[in-house]
Amino acid sequence: MRGITVNEIIAWFVPRQPADVRETLEASRDREERMKLQQALQELGVQTAISEDLEDLRLLLSRVEPALLIADLNHAAAWAGWSLVSDLREQGKRLTVMVLSDGRYGEEAAAAFEAGGNEYMVKPVHTGEFKCRVDNLMRLTGRRRGLSSLLKVDGLVLDPTRRLVLRDGTELKMTPKEFDLLYYLAMHLGEVCPREDILKQVWDYHFHPDTNVVDVYIRHIRLKVDKGHKNKLIHTVRGTGYVLRAPEGAPDADTNL
Repeated sequence: MRGITVNEIIAWFVPRQPADVRETLEASRDREERMKLQQALQELGVQTAISEDLEDLRLLLSRVEPALLIADLNHAAAWAGWSLVSDLREQGKRLTVMVLSDGRYGEEAAAAFEAGGNEYMVKPVHTGEFKCRVDNLMRLTGRRRGLSSLLKVDGLVLDPTRRLVLRDGTELKMTPKEFDLLYYLAMHLGEVCPREDILKQVWDYHFHPDTNVVDVYIRHIRLKVDKGHKNKLIHTVRGTGYVLRAPEGAPDADTNL
């Protein structure tokens, strides 16, 4: 099924460095290490969203609930972001935090755990160990469950376990029936879905020639999914039904975790 991938999102906080620090040898090594770790995350089937300041991180976490937050910190205990983490947890959001630090194990690690961290690694990080620890954290917290049913079509992500819809990182509010219809179209990506089949599979009743319920719901989800986007995903096949189609050049199916 063209254009569908399985993935989760990991938020990664990397404090923006002053201009006079960005070109140092140490900063260059940090960037190279981060690229290697991001590649390891891709191999796990997850995407990363980088934030360089707390306001950007706050906006990101208000839109999505990441599988994990990685905080790249020099002094973990002094990080101002712990209050944000605490606030989100009090609001009921599940937020697991892994700290990457230039410090050492012992007091620095203990301070990170006491502040709210769930995992701690000292840089430079061994890529294989990092990959295993991230995978283990997500499995222990249940964020790897149901991934086989998580769908991504271009920038559209559907998670049936949480009945969550995102497009380009922004959550789209859907009614239960709107979600069912959109998920049905995504499961049949590139296939024309006749109205009578949609009625039978989504509404659980046989075709009534005088009903326009499918057309009404399609209009509703089009406004939410496609409005304002150059690439339109939902298309009408006149006289037949509808098809959800990935744009040209979208990646092929990838469900390797």
